[in-house]
Amino acid sequence: LAASSVPSAAGTAAATSSASESEATNAADPDAGVDWPYTEGAAGGGRYSPLADINRDNVANLEIAWTYRHGDQKSGGFLPDKVNRGTAFEGTPIVVDGRLIFTTPFNRVIALQADTGAELWTFDPVIDRSAFYANMIINRGVAYWHGPELGRCSDRVFLATLDARLMALDGVTGEPCKDFGESGTVDLLAGLEPVVDPGEYNVTSPPLVVGNVVVVGSSIADLIRRRAPPGDVRAYDVRTGEKLWTFHTIPHVDEFGVETWERESYNESGGANVWTSMTADVERDLVFLPVSTATPDFYGGDRPGANLFSDTLVAVRATTGERVWHFQAVHHDLWDYDLASPAVLTTIMRDGRSIDAVALPTKMGFVFVLDRETGEPLFPVEERMVPVSDVPGEQSSPTQPFPSRPPPLVPQRLDPDDVWAPSASHARACRARISELRNEGIYTPPSMGGSILYPFTAGGANWSGAGFDPERRLLVVPVNNSVHVAKISQVGDGNENKESTAAPMKGYFRALWFVLTGRGTGLRYHVNPLFGRTMLEVDGKPCIKPPWGSLVAVDLSAGEILWSMPTGRDGDIEGITNFGPPLITAGGLVFHAGTRELSLRAHDVETGEVLARFELPAGLHAGPISYKLRPDGKQYLVIAPGGHIGLGSKQGDYVIAYTLP
Repeated sequence: LAASSVPSAAGTAAATSSASESEATNAADPDAGVDWPYTEGAAGGGRYSPLADINRDNVANLEIAWTYRHGDQKSGGFLPDKVNRGTAFEGTPIVVDGRLIFTTPFNRVIALQADTGAELWTFDPVIDRSAFYANMIINRGVAYWHGPELGRCSDRVFLATLDARLMALDGVTGEPCKDFGESGTVDLLAGLEPVVDPGEYNVTSPPLVVGNVVVVGSSIADLIRRRAPPGDVRAYDVRTGEKLWTFHTIPHVDEFGVETWERESYNESGGANVWTSMTADVERDLVFLPVSTATPDFYGGDRPGANLFSDTLVAVRATTGERVWHFQAVHHDLWDYDLASPAVLTTIMRDGRSIDAVALPTKMGFVFVLDRETGEPLFPVEERMVPVSDVPGEQSSPTQPFPSRPPPLVPQRLDPDDVWAPSASHARACRARISELRNEGIYTPPSMGGSILYPFTAGGANWSGAGFDPERRLLVVPVNNSVHVAKISQVGDGNENKESTAAPMKGYFRALWFVLTGRGTGLRYHVNPLFGRTMLEVDGKPCIKPPWGSLVAVDLSAGEILWSMPTGRDGDIEGITNFGPPLITAGGLVFHAGTRELSLRAHDVETGEVLARFELPAGLHAGPISYKLRPDGKQYLVIAPGGHIGLGSKQGDYVIAYTLP
């Protein structure tokens, strides 16, 4: 597999840069500035910068310092390959040792001089751009390791690719570290069973470095076959690439949790992977794994039981992979309510003392606040009765966990009297549609006649995660408020299992046939993603009132919502769907975009008020970051607007740095 690490003609720094403030400074130097060494800001997440030069009083004065364009964008073609072949720019940069490093949708890694935007190096892993990737053409960023050694590859950048490779690059030159794996690469497909088609197994989020260990998850196709590849989380030595441990998210025989897969159904499923970003408590040697749904998403008749560790936050030892504690947020998931948000290390006040906690935003709109050492809920969690499935063979869980606080960040029940009424006829049509469906509130199971899934399968909260202000103990969460209709269809008698584990997709049309018909998946019942899972709308207009997207601030100590502000504008509608992380700074600001509106907003962290807006050349779905290269230097705000084929926002290829005059 060819690779290159030479300067690329595809990327150029625009001549809008102010004078360089400094030579590159070492992140380990106590006299250095403030870096952004993880895509989540810190090992424990939270997307928080302690910098306050840019603040509520002067944010409107920000000016562009430099602009870089990387050239990797593609609008896609006709169905069925439009979304797959088109790009989504979700890569949040990191900043270490004076270098700003980011990934493009095509998985190229680019390093820029952080104060000027000048290109330092590029690396191309050379993925097959025409191949089928089940999770679109995206990459959310890289991980970084700084070693005590001097010389080549003492600084390492770790890239995990769409075609399932883990690669180590020299942070200074961008060249592969030949002593890692095989000439710089570990094959993440090696030893995995079953992997029928490599296109079903991708990596889209950055690995996580904790000490001398690099941990990597995976992104696995949900609907292509019943027995999907396993969602094992694996850790490797940062120097050699030697595999150090594997955590089985679907337990094997005699492992803890295997009893939650009744009738030995752990052999009949897959997935339960960690596709979003992981976080860590470095001092406690803990890595927090937000595990997704086991396959298939909407029918669990062939995986009876609670299905640990699907939809579970698992704390494992970074050095050994040993499970320390776990908390399952959804039992026997039938709604695709996988844990898409990174867990955020937080502190809360209780009886005058500070408690180390971890906050878990969810697609259901819940935020679970757990003790960081034990996983015990810090607000009571009640197992409540929920609607029961009527699909033949399905054994839905009779209860689900509900936290007493904070309250849900989005509505969870659709009242026909609350439909959106841009016209009387639209309201009548929506009420008529709702009356045809099962509508019993959150956790109404998919049904043969169709069911309301509210919140919808993309949230509540999603991969955008949350920001945390440690001074105010505020969790700021981007959320969505939409409704899906899920209708189960019978496929067959389940005797197609042989094909489901033996036949590759053989390209786009084979994959489309699998997904749309359910044939060859090994399923007896199936939700067609185009016709069996649809938005609740009439004539293209939603049946629920806006806002359909919001930014919500939660006082974690009190367990109360402090404020909620709509995200984005579309004509007269305030509050449209958003997918993009926030940034919180010590200057009292929250920066956020994530919608189709070409605007970055700066909010007051205490009130949610919009203090400034900045026009964008493309949709912004990567996280804003902030850094300062030396104590007496300038604070930079950097964004990477590049659009998103799946969300319909304007595409581009920009990295833009702002600073004060």
